[in-house]
Amino acid sequence: MERQEDNELECMGQGRTAEIYPYADNLLLKLYRPGFSREAVETEFRISERVYEKGLPVPRAVQLLEKDSRLGVVFERFEGSTLLSLMMQQPAELEQLSSRMAGYHYQLHRLQDVSSTMPAQKNMLKHAIQRVSSFSEREQDYLINYLSRLPQMSYICHGDYHPDNVMLARDGEQYCIIDWMTGMTGDPAGDVARTWVILMSGNLPNDEAPAIREAFDRARSIMLQHYLERYIALSGITREQIEAWMLPVAAARLDESLPPSEAAQLLEFVRTRLRLLPESI
Repeated sequence: MERQEDNELECMGQGRTAEIYPYADNLLLKLYRPGFSREAVETEFRISERVYEKGLPVPRAVQLLEKDSRLGVVFERFEGSTLLSLMMQQPAELEQLSSRMAGYHYQLHRLQDVSSTMPAQKNMLKHAIQRVSSFSEREQDYLINYLSRLPQMSYICHGDYHPDNVMLARDGEQYCIIDWMTGMTGDPAGDVARTWVILMSGNLPNDEAPAIREAFDRARSIMLQHYLERYIALSGITREQIEAWMLPVAAARLDESLPPSEAAQLLEFVRTRLRLLPESI
């Protein structure tokens, strides 16, 4: 396999965990930031292989590598734009694109991983909650006890499904779901709750253009409304089933490297919900 010389590589995009570079024909390199956990990179590679084998519309993971003391994964390249960028560029299509995002999510959730080769949703949430230093021991115990009472299922879940992790081809038909580091098996209602929490409180990267950030803030409520309505209509899952997962999902999200304003908002959300629940849980 021939790859481009290092001095020809130009960053195509970046997020909080990695940068994306072109890598040979029809391939790209996801290069993780210095010091990023090898275990997490290997987990994403393994999960990406698994969901590709299941026939889901995801990029094929080609190889693991190390470059300049940084870990990376080479993926097949999907030509298209993220739903988020399309939503911001074509505001008149916001409702339709939000509904399509729900349809893609529902299709993903129809598959199961009965062999349990992927991490379990409740275990991942539990461990994340235990790592959040903002919670008191009593709050952690309460959250974990609450989580233990929620349904245990084996459907494939993405764990970080939002419009910047879904790509649409130029033909408007083919789509691709990217970034499977948090892929898991569990209850689809919990996966939808995660999307709800992200759309409710998530912020765009600080280096995003101010106009785009403002457009996203104006669009988020419309996006969330049409995503939820369409998902509920397709799946038969109720809003109440999804809402039941929002407390532990929001609590677990605090384990991530969030901007201070978003972390403060989520912590207040969690504590408000805790105050509304009966003491006996």
